[in-house]
Amino acid sequence: MSFRYVIAIVRDDVLEPLERRLAAVHVPGLTATTVKGYGHYANVFASDWMSEHIKLEIFADEADVKAITDAIREVAHSDVPGTGIVAVFPVEDFFHIRTP
Repeated sequence: MSFRYVIAIVRDDVLEPLERRLAAVHVPGLTATTVKGYGHYANVFASDWMSEHIKLEIFADEADVKAITDAIREVAHSDVPGTGIVAVFPVEDFFHIRTP
């Protein structure tokens, strides 16, 4: 089985609907963390360029990645700059810590 690591940085207001949508495409689990950062659309007029977003991390079977990334893009889409990003990386090894 080939795994992928999906990372999405999204606005915090889309977290609940995104969780429901990801459950509908059978995502078995995810990690959500509040993060601060800036990118292409930094607010250079503010004293703190950082803005808060939610970072989602999902390990998924390669066959499920398109459904997952499509769900993220559908729910989190906005025409507002700085809405977020999605990245997918290959996973070299994957095992549960309880595995000897």
